Amino acid sequence: MGHELVSISREGIKNYVDHFDYEKFDKYVKQVNGWTHKLPLVFDNMAQELNLIALLDLLQFGSGYRKELHKATGRGASDTIRFGCISLHISQTALDAKGLQALTLGDISQHFGIPLFGDERPMVQGSSAVMVSQASELRPLAEYILGCLQDTGNRLELGGYSSLADFIIKMCTEKPSAAHLVEMLVNAFPSLRDVAQIEDHQVYLFKKAQLITYDICQRFGKSDKKFAFPDIEQMTLFADNVVPAMMQHHGLILPSNSIIAKIQNNQALSLAETTAMRAASIVAAQMVVEYANNHTFTNIKHDLPINQATLDNFWWYEGKEPDLRALSRLIYKDTIYF
Repeated sequence: MGHELVSISREGIKNYVDHFDYEKFDKYVKQVNGWTHKLPLVFDNMAQELNLIALLDLLQFGSGYRKELHKATGRGASDTIRFGCISLHISQTALDAKGLQALTLGDISQHFGIPLFGDERPMVQGSSAVMVSQASELRPLAEYILGCLQDTGNRLELGGYSSLADFIIKMCTEKPSAAHLVEMLVNAFPSLRDVAQIEDHQVYLFKKAQLITYDICQRFGKSDKKFAFPDIEQMTLFADNVVPAMMQHHGLILPSNSIIAKIQNNQALSLAETTAMRAASIVAAQMVVEYANNHTFTNIKHDLPINQATLDNFWWYEGKEPDLRALSRLIYKDTIYF
């Protein structure tokens, strides 16, 4: 079953589920689900906390710059975003609609630790009297972050919302549904319209909009009924660069030889190749869910439901294991979606 770029292995899925480590699954998913409760920060109110969590997820991209970030800062993409958002909060930078629009590239560089300039070179060949700095290879990422935040702030203000939290609270008050919130987020903000046109097909992935929705439900769903989304288990995988690598490692998806070669050689994939990997991950994850929940092994004790979102959390955290962290991952830089 599959596409010329990526195939899905039914036999691989069956074998994987038959030997599934339910104990590790529960442990890892609880770790990821609990991250929103463990932010080392003090908030003035619930809306301020919700706003920061939403902004953290809004900015969950930059995975294509993983190696450059580790080289320059010692942090990967996700840790860079977390570091920057925490820094913005601690510095009491306004993160409402107006404050997001007022941010500068210098602010992004300072708070996220992303260098804007690289090596210096002589302005005149053979002379060191006047030196000019080259743009850092990470400067495009800083520009993506700034553009995403400024555009979000602008659209919030035009829509009459004081902050991203204000928007989310109003949408959830209107209808406490995961599907409704994802739809509203995607319609309102282009930076969440994770859609690719591949040949004659529109491929909808919506990683970040679903991630915002899931994390809000995990953090506030037990204390506030408007965030207790009854359809939360219908979320798909939050397809990024980590989870496809883990699924390839486990033999669930089988990329073409050309994609495998690019990944192994740390070469960037095309948009079509990247989309095929991400989409195949979602389809394969659903097959894992169906097989696991319909199989006789469902009598094995485990605390958490097996659905696409929990599998995503499991594989994402599993990818942090030292021997698996070194796995080569797909690279695609020209995106604000993952």
